[in-house]
Amino acid sequence: MLFAVQVCRLLSEWISFLLLAVPPRSRRTFVELLCGCLMSQDGWLTRAIGVIGRQCHWTTYFKLIGRGSIKTQALANQLLRLLIRFTPAGLPMVVLDDTLVMRWSTSAPGVATRHEHSRKPNRPSFVNAQCWVTIGLVMARGVLPIRSRLVPRSGNTNKLVIAGALVRVVAAIVPGARVLVDSWYMRGRFLLPLLARGMRILGQVRRDTALFLPPAPIDPTVRRRRGRPRKYGAQVTPDQIDALPAREHRLLLYGKWKDVRLRTALVVVRFLKARQARAVWYEFFDHKKQAWSQRRLLLATELHLEPTEIMHFYSLRWGIESLF
Repeated sequence: MLFAVQVCRLLSEWISFLLLAVPPRSRRTFVELLCGCLMSQDGWLTRAIGVIGRQCHWTTYFKLIGRGSIKTQALANQLLRLLIRFTPAGLPMVVLDDTLVMRWSTSAPGVATRHEHSRKPNRPSFVNAQCWVTIGLVMARGVLPIRSRLVPRSGNTNKLVIAGALVRVVAAIVPGARVLVDSWYMRGRFLLPLLARGMRILGQVRRDTALFLPPAPIDPTVRRRRGRPRKYGAQVTPDQIDALPAREHRLLLYGKWKDVRLRTALVVVRFLKARQARAVWYEFFDHKKQAWSQRRLLLATELHLEPTEIMHFYSLRWGIESLF
């Protein structure tokens, strides 16, 4: 009984906090729909209306959602402020990714022929679907979504624009947060504006990404040649990567204990306009094949992080995949 009272009190505090972003005339309808979504198993709006046994005419709920009586951006910002209170200790981390929602209709908003890169069995490589870009906050037991935006049917280039807009809103509320992204979003035109805002980036990149060693320090006793000082040192080659000291660890990643071999170096990244980053090359050991997996590469703009920390932080990004 005491536990139920505490849950009701906590839920009341959370709803009251969210209502600050809702216009006064819409708060009653918003609370009804919110409670309906909590009680329904699917989360669809029509199912929520059926669960609550609506007291108002259906047009009341239609005007609230369909005509934009609630500013969804303000509500998402209020939700983010609420979730920040319950994030694990340390630097807040946000995850950015996109997903496809299959659609039969060709006239639905944002529907286009899109590439299905999940490689699931019995599914074609190109499907008729909507593409949604979602940003979520890393919590103790997974990732909670903050905001999703629909990608227009004009092409995938808009995904970077939408992703940048989502992260900029989060940066205004959580300055200096760590952003976890996959290889598709590790591009200069998306990352450079975020770095200028003080965001920290951690993500996977292609193995053949152009990386360079930091330039050699200038010797004051040697006569300096004409021109600008060098930004890049020697380019990192596969032989140099193999020569790096490899350390094997047993880490809890993606919900399982995995044997991983790590190599790390401080590098200068070309697509980040000569910014320095911590590079981590990692391989998983496959116990069935008794062999190491293909080498992959992670980049982190926080130079002080240990390779094991970078692996742990990047594994938290997988929570958004299970969310989809």
